[in-house]
Amino acid sequence: MNAHEFQYKERQMPEAILVAPASRRYTPAIQDLAGAAYGVSPELAADWFDPEQFRRRIEVFPEGQWIALEAMSERVVGFTSGMRIDFDPAVPLLDNWDTTTGYG
Repeated sequence: MNAHEFQYKERQMPEAILVAPASRRYTPAIQDLAGAAYGVSPELAADWFDPEQFRRRIEVFPEGQWIALEAMSERVVGFTSGMRIDFDPAVPLLDNWDTTTGYG
């Protein structure tokens, strides 16, 4: 018996997912998704994940910011966020995250 013949027969395929560079247009949706990913209330998400921080990351390092969108709805279903920081492996990193990243 081949299991693949029987698994997921009734399962519908999700919409196509597009991966694209992040843009300022999607920063509120990125904020909402970040809050959902960390399981925090919308109020706490608004405090933790300021859309202006994401906008600034897109300005400073656009090639490090990507989003995943449902193709038909353009709903943000994923994101990555990279930051460039000065780092010298010979020097211990002693600052906290906020200081190291310039507060996001």
